[in-house]
Amino acid sequence: MDLGLKGKITVVTGSTGGIGYASAKRFLEEGARVVLNGRNGVKLGNICKELAGEYGDKSIAGFQGDMTEQEDIARLGAFIRETFGHIDCLVVNVGSGKPVRSNPLDIEEWLEIFKINLFSAVQLMDALDGLWEQSGSVVMVSSIAGRDVLSAPPAYAAAKDGIRVFAKYLADRYAPRGIRVNTVSPGNVLFKGGRWEELLGKDERGVKAYISEKVPMRRFAGPEEIADAIAFLSSERASFITGSNLTIDGGQKRGI
Repeated sequence: MDLGLKGKITVVTGSTGGIGYASAKRFLEEGARVVLNGRNGVKLGNICKELAGEYGDKSIAGFQGDMTEQEDIARLGAFIRETFGHIDCLVVNVGSGKPVRSNPLDIEEWLEIFKINLFSAVQLMDALDGLWEQSGSVVMVSSIAGRDVLSAPPAYAAAKDGIRVFAKYLADRYAPRGIRVNTVSPGNVLFKGGRWEELLGKDERGVKAYISEKVPMRRFAGPEEIADAIAFLSSERASFITGSNLTIDGGQKRGI
């Protein structure tokens, strides 16, 4: 299926691993021109070189910066304007469910997690607002932790729920400009360097028991499975979908 993404200027934040990397690669497979982002310049450079070898130099641009810091977000906006002039697709992927402090009710824990998972998205959308033409798509990565009470830190759950609310607000605001805004809510996604890999290293038996008990499909998702959904929502095939949330969790969510 041709998703109609060929030549689309696509920005994927947090794209040096996991869902972000898989999404960037999926857009490249569809012929998009992709701006990858990461904090580690060496890692970002290596990934850009690898992907450029497969998809061509003109399809890849790398931007080193921390998308939780306002100064770096502003630099990204300037970089996009100078390099491409506009944006067609944006994947807002920066986030972390790892606890910052041992006390889940510590206000500093909440502030830090909200900065990473929600405030960064607000600042990014504000900084890039003038780079859209009369069409486009935004997909924000939320989590099923924002809908169900799980083992995730409460601050993370609240922030990811906030992402859905924020996206719904933006969908209404941007619709007259032809810009669609949606979210995906992944369940348990296993990838190298991710939180679940870390937890498996600490308690493999317990983690596998949890997945077997809580997830009807009895397995983790791969980041590519989330990336496929993101690409679809970004595409012309989803032209009448906005303000929606797509849950991708192997049946784990219990609500109807």
